[in-house]
Amino acid sequence: MHIKADPDGKETADRDNNELTEGRRDRREALLSAAIDLFAERAYENVSVDEICARACVAHGLLSYHFGGKRGLFAAAVSRVWKDLTSFEKPQEFETTVAERFHGYLSRHFAYIRAHPARFRLMMRTAHADKEISEILRSTRRGAIREIEAALGCPEGASPRLAMAIAGWADFVDTVTLDYVEDSSFSVADITDMCAQVLVASVRSASDMRVDAAVELETLARVTSPELWI
Repeated sequence: MHIKADPDGKETADRDNNELTEGRRDRREALLSAAIDLFAERAYENVSVDEICARACVAHGLLSYHFGGKRGLFAAAVSRVWKDLTSFEKPQEFETTVAERFHGYLSRHFAYIRAHPARFRLMMRTAHADKEISEILRSTRRGAIREIEAALGCPEGASPRLAMAIAGWADFVDTVTLDYVEDSSFSVADITDMCAQVLVASVRSASDMRVDAAVELETLARVTSPELWI
């Protein structure tokens, strides 16, 4: 006896499988979105699994299924926010000069932070992070520094002195960004220009274009004179 294939039945099964896959993806995204919002509002230890699942409108078991637990979800949330930020910062096709690429990068960085201040707090709430999250942050930071080096036109395998100067500048930008989150009275243009000037000074100090530090410090003393800030 020959059994005829039922193409309609196969199509129905395929459609059901696709809907099931999409449903799982939607619930995973709902958990991730809820976690990003809650971890951005409060520290890790002050956010409960119950809260996350309630906000995402999903059962507790799905959190463990998709992320292995609260810690895994936190790591995924941090990773997603960093990826969103670095993707937003990437140079645009019309930015052809070093100045255009770099100012564009900084402008987008601070524009993103202005739009999502709580997300940056989430990324900075990882000083005591475990190994997985620390590696996510290190990997993302390495990628961000490579983007900066590319924007500046640096050759691959930059000298240790130059790499150190750029990495130190990136830490400076993180600190400035945290201050900016708390007080956004600066315009994006002003804070972008300040960070650009600090980078120029950092890179120059690491290059052969050395300056007399004593003279520069004397200039600094005049620039920071109280009379100029009254």
